Amino acid sequence: MSRSTPVAPSELEVYPTRESLPQNPPAGTYVVVDVMYFSTTVVELLAGGASCVHVPLAGSDPTAFKRVNPEAHVGGEGTGDGRPLARYDFFNSPSDTRRLDLAGRPVSMTSDNGGRTVADLRTADGCTVLVGSTTNAAAVGSALRRADGPLALVCAGSGGAHAPEDHLGARLIAHHATGHGVDSATREAFRDRLTELRGPLDSLPRVRQRDILEYVAAIDSRSIVPELDGDRLVDTSDRFERVCHSPAIPS
Repeated sequence: MSRSTPVAPSELEVYPTRESLPQNPPAGTYVVVDVMYFSTTVVELLAGGASCVHVPLAGSDPTAFKRVNPEAHVGGEGTGDGRPLARYDFFNSPSDTRRLDLAGRPVSMTSDNGGRTVADLRTADGCTVLVGSTTNAAAVGSALRRADGPLALVCAGSGGAHAPEDHLGARLIAHHATGHGVDSATREAFRDRLTELRGPLDSLPRVRQRDILEYVAAIDSRSIVPELDGDRLVDTSDRFERVCHSPAIPS
């Protein structure tokens, strides 16, 4: 990464859903945006001290990583009432990560939308893959200003449909990448909109209320920049070499 000047808006391509990505994405830097909740959860896992977040390929056994790495935590989708499925240690929820001992431990996690988008791009040649959310929009926007080549924001969507929260996250990242920043009034307007998108908060499980109020709506609260290194995401915000000290697995 070498660019240090603001990105021109015309340089940022936006894909509205995972399904809108071409079958063979051209080389470039792609930011996967899945605000509710994969991207936000990945940021919290790395902020909490996880050495990496492994992203399994679609269709592979998501628990295989733990059989090779017994110290790892493995997560994925949860139940409707806000609990992890039986085969997982945690589920795709930023607030659920708070109960994990993460310091220096590897994590493996997937999700139906953001995780699958990262997995799709994992196999593409010449693609640098970052993960962005509302919480690390400023950090990712700054990283894009240092990136060479084509730039793209990929809104993961929800089951192939447009997800408005992903587009809000992408807009925040674009504000920072293009040098406009986000003032307090704009941040407050985005925060209000994010808390409204899933309907009345009191109708959601308590864990999802916390996910939105304490994490998703905490705009620019994290400096983490998750970047895909092989099959796992690592924090490259300080540009130091970080190695996930765990054996590789074939998926």
